[in-house]
Amino acid sequence: MPADAPFFSVEGLAKHFGGVHAVQGLSFTLSRGEIVGLIGPNGSGKTTTINMVTGALKPDEGAIVVEGADMARSPAHLYARRGVARTFQVPRLFRRMTVLENLMVPALSDATARHGPAEERAREVLGFLRLDHLADDYARSLSGGQQKLLELGRALMLKPRLLLLDEPFAGVHPRLLEQIAEHIRTLNRDGHTIVLVDHNLEAIQSVVQRVMVMARGRKIADGAAAEVLQDPEVVRAYTGTRVH
Repeated sequence: MPADAPFFSVEGLAKHFGGVHAVQGLSFTLSRGEIVGLIGPNGSGKTTTINMVTGALKPDEGAIVVEGADMARSPAHLYARRGVARTFQVPRLFRRMTVLENLMVPALSDATARHGPAEERAREVLGFLRLDHLADDYARSLSGGQQKLLELGRALMLKPRLLLLDEPFAGVHPRLLEQIAEHIRTLNRDGHTIVLVDHNLEAIQSVVQRVMVMARGRKIADGAAAEVLQDPEVVRAYTGTRVH
């Protein structure tokens, strides 16, 4: 790839569910090491977009290019091999497994992986997330914020270059919310490219510089966070009122 080529790009992405146009004509690019907020009112198509660009859903139209390769028709595990990882709105943990075991599952999904290095990596991730004291606790015993952290940890076990985080701040105690935000900032400083989806605009602004806004399945704004959040069309999408 040329040095100035986008690390990740989406062109003309569309997804329909019957007569519902969940995403229409969506295009954007991400540079290596960029951190971007993806926001919009409920039903705007954000999670559908995340599902498509991680292989959970196949688009009806459009291209998804990761480091020069069009992945639009690829299954989720091939996205993971390309360094694309995601979290979910509701953490999908193995509730009857320990915190440490939950982290080891992604690492051991590779047939060539060995138990020792996988456990060592898992303990490193637990230390980074400040969950090492909970390593032997069952996942079902964690608080909502701790579950969000563990979900992030499972994504990190894949050693991703691109992280897509779906509602990492939702339902989280303010103390843990700031901890999650600081982990996201650290990961970005370490070179991870990050897309952050959330309704907490204050938290979004504390982490990102660029914001993309979706409404009714389309991108309606893309730019510096401070400017985009003052855009009359964005305010109207959120409030239903016209700004003069």
